[in-house]
Amino acid sequence: MKKSVLISEVAEKTGLSRTDTELVVNSMLDTIVDCLKNREAVSFLGFGSFEPVKKNAREIYIPGTTTKVKVAAKYGVRFKPGKTLKKQIQG
Repeated sequence: MKKSVLISEVAEKTGLSRTDTELVVNSMLDTIVDCLKNREAVSFLGFGSFEPVKKNAREIYIPGTTTKVKVAAKYGVRFKPGKTLKKQIQG
């Protein structure tokens, strides 16, 4: 599902205008990104949580060669689904 489809479906379910819904969705996503940038976890009870994770610097091999390349340390994001979400997906 694309973001535009999500906005349309939420607008239809809530009765809000598409413009208002787009503002709400964009604001929510911006807030989540800001929290993750500040190394804060974001959790939605029953849905799941987003957590910033530090990945250490390491050396990797380029596939098909014996060349090693250094990869710098960086932060990534881990999503852990909640119990309610897992149950709903399983049926």
